[in-house]
Parts: sequence; structure tokens; C-alpha cells
Amino acid sequence: MTLLEQISNDYKEAMKARDDVKKSVLNFVLAQIKNKKIELQKDPEDADVIGLIKKEIKMIWESIWFIGKSDHADKEWEITIEMQKKTYLEAYLPATMNAEQTKALIEKIMQEQNITDLKTQRGLVMKEIMANHKSEIDWALVNEVINGMIA
Repeated sequence: MTLLEQISNDYKEAMKARDDVKKSVLNFVLAQIKNKKIELQKDPEDADVIGLIKKEIKMIWESIWFIGKSDHADKEWEITIEMQKKTYLEAYLPATMNAEQTKALIEKIMQEQNITDLKTQRGLVMKEIMANHKSEIDWALVNEVINGMIA
């Protein structure tokens, strides 16, 4: 079952269960997938769907930040709803590598590509990660690990 099929099925179940939060967030993601399908002129692959979900999670984090800075009475309730949306979406993401796994991957790529100076050849490592491990890693963690290896 593709990720698109899974999300569609979960959307139908959310409608039946009258789970308005899950229904609204999945409806938005399905609309984004439909737009991607039009753009690509074919059904998007799981990697494309994962990218859309990560983008939506980032938007939710920004929304939580703005709500937190506001002074209205319902802000705790709104933050709870946004966190619920984020939790629903994170269930569709593959597990990401931890710091040790990320460092091992970077070292393996450096060895395979004969990279001796990570400071000047960082782009080659990033290019390899992007090409083959895009959905498995957290980019912030990759940068943190690389910066730690350089220092």
C-alpha cells in the first residue's frame, strides 16, 4: 500500500469516526498531494508525499510559535490542536537516523568518495545524502554532526 492510499484510507476512517482534527489535517495533505499530482502529471511517489508531510509539519511548528507569542485566551487549546495535527502527520514519516547513525553514514560516504577534508568537500557529502538517504535523515542533525566533525 502506498503512502497516498494509506492517507486516503485514514481520512475515510477519520470521517467515519468524526475526528475533526485528523480529518482536517489529512484533507489538507490530500489537497497538497493532488496539487503535486497535477504538477508531476502522475501520482506522486512516497518520497514526494513524505516531503509534503515534512513541509506541513514545519508549518505547524511555525503556527505553534506564533500562537505561543500571542496574548489571546485560547492559545493553550490552539497549541494542543496543532500538536495533535503534528502527531497525526508524524505517524506517516519513516524513522530518521539518530546522531550516531548519521555520523556513521557521513564517515561511510567520506570513505567511499575519498573525502579527506570535510570542511571544503562538505557539498559532496550533502549531495550523496540527498541522492540516497533523503527521507531517512534529519537535515538539522546532519549539519550538527558535520559541524562537530569539522571542529
